[in-house]
Amino acid sequence: MRIGLITTIGTNIGDDFIREGLCLVLSEVFKGQQLKFVMVNKHQPFMVYPRWHPIHWPQMLPRGRNGAKRIIAKLLSGFGLSLFDSCDLIVQCGAPVVWAGCSRCEWAEPLWYQVVGRLSQKGVPVLNLGAGSCYLWEKPPRRVNDERDALYLKKILGYCRITTVRDKVAQRLFESLGQSCPLIPCPALLAGRPFINRPTDEDFVVINYMEKGGHYDWGQNIDPTVWKNTVKVVIERIRKHYQVLFLCHDQKEYRLAFEVNPTIPRVLPKNSQEYFSMLSRVKVGLCNRLHASIALASIGIPSLAVGTDTRLLMVEAVGLPYLYVKEATVERIEEVLQHLLISREKECERLRILREQTWDEYVEVVKKTLCL
Repeated sequence: MRIGLITTIGTNIGDDFIREGLCLVLSEVFKGQQLKFVMVNKHQPFMVYPRWHPIHWPQMLPRGRNGAKRIIAKLLSGFGLSLFDSCDLIVQCGAPVVWAGCSRCEWAEPLWYQVVGRLSQKGVPVLNLGAGSCYLWEKPPRRVNDERDALYLKKILGYCRITTVRDKVAQRLFESLGQSCPLIPCPALLAGRPFINRPTDEDFVVINYMEKGGHYDWGQNIDPTVWKNTVKVVIERIRKHYQVLFLCHDQKEYRLAFEVNPTIPRVLPKNSQEYFSMLSRVKVGLCNRLHASIALASIGIPSLAVGTDTRLLMVEAVGLPYLYVKEATVERIEEVLQHLLISREKECERLRILREQTWDEYVEVVKKTLCL
């Protein structure tokens, strides 16, 4: 059985956690069958075609002829023969799906409209699992205001036999478009399931640091210096009682961690095996990468997430504390981390139970949708 995966490849390990969690679910649903996962990087949407396909020819045109490239690509897409054409199932692997300007994303036309939409009309089942929102924290919308975004979202929701969401803003916005979607925690919560988190006597607090407290400022006038200084003070207070470890998801974070405090050890795991092995000694975490929080939760480690946009609500969905970066003072962070340390055993058990409930929900929703 061939399963097409719309995913992100080679950006950061958080995307791997989402994909790996869903692959575990699909392997359970189709237990006993030989599965072949066909991964397509949505940021390189023409990857959905084999290298010999004529749709790649327009890429050889000189720069500045994007209009011609789009027209030629649209005509050639009608020939089919994409990697997804031979798939029995297509799965959109959780990610922000709804944001301001989502209709203008690079994969909307070549991947969704020209391939997934066409195959959906032919009867190939499409599942959109773990869809999320990404809007500035200070002013999340009540509905999708951009007509082009609304049209795009209605189309892809129509292609999919089921869409599940990972945060309440995504759920509300899809409801405003007439689509009711179940809210299930992010599939990345399942990524740590194959790994055993042994109780530790070591006193490590892990910190994942991003320059502005998140990926983007979103025009909210976030001062990166204020956040950097806050983290510096938090580290000095924590290390009086616990060892501190920087957890980095990419080379930029690895470099920034050194700038914050060059005396603190840093780790940059290359894969899930390394990631969860390195984290086995951790008690609690403070994370800017929200999938660092979810990954920690997947092996029963509680954390405080600090961010800049509605992706924070993905953390709310697993019952963990979170703060908007402008509200993340030293005192508030210290208070929350202390509470997590005191309640660690109870939180660890709660997260493990939630992970198994989430597992059951995803397995059930896939089986029910596909009438298995």
